[in-house]
Amino acid sequence: MDIKHSPIPAVTAGEELSALLEHYKDKPTLLLLSGGSALSILDHVTETVLGPQLTITTLDERFSTDPDVNNFTQIKTTAFYRRAKDKEVSMIDTSVIETDTLEEAGKRFEAALRDWRNENLGGVIIATMGVGIDGHTAGIFPNAYNEYFSGDDWVASYKVQESINPYTKRITVTPQFLLEHVTHAIGFIVGDEKRSVLDNLQKDSCSHGEIPACVMREMKSVTIITSLK
Repeated sequence: MDIKHSPIPAVTAGEELSALLEHYKDKPTLLLLSGGSALSILDHVTETVLGPQLTITTLDERFSTDPDVNNFTQIKTTAFYRRAKDKEVSMIDTSVIETDTLEEAGKRFEAALRDWRNENLGGVIIATMGVGIDGHTAGIFPNAYNEYFSGDDWVASYKVQESINPYTKRITVTPQFLLEHVTHAIGFIVGDEKRSVLDNLQKDSCSHGEIPACVMREMKSVTIITSLK
């Protein structure tokens, strides 16, 4: 895990992501995107790295048909998405269908990830990973860890209490998927209220069972971009 401090973190993270995508331009690449503040990274991704070798989806999803809540629907509003479509980038769309149940949407996402991997055995998987003030990353919350993330699934669908997060119905890749299948990740930590999370990430005692973001310490290759010093 490498930490880079930047006064312009979205720009720096966009440059890092562009460099990764350029490096793997000749390989099938699956790019999983975090929502929230991490979407600002997309404004700074070089257009030349986009092409038919690339498939884009979300790292996690908020189970909602509200366009202001659903992560993939928000991605669709970005200039990055429009440029990607023009460059024939493929999409695994995690937008919620009106008739979906939480479980059905989760199973569809897991099937899509496994299908991509089976069809692209030599491909790479890259993720952007935002972090919450409670230490969650993707849709992995501390209080849910033992109950929902102890099996072999790549995706978990579950509910959190509203006191934990206002978006209670979640679909997310699991720690196992992050550890075993993500080739490179870019962590994105901005905002002084997240300083304690960054501090914990730098401790050897950091456990992703207690603080989900600590999974970045154990993943294959992670660069954290932060505005904090």
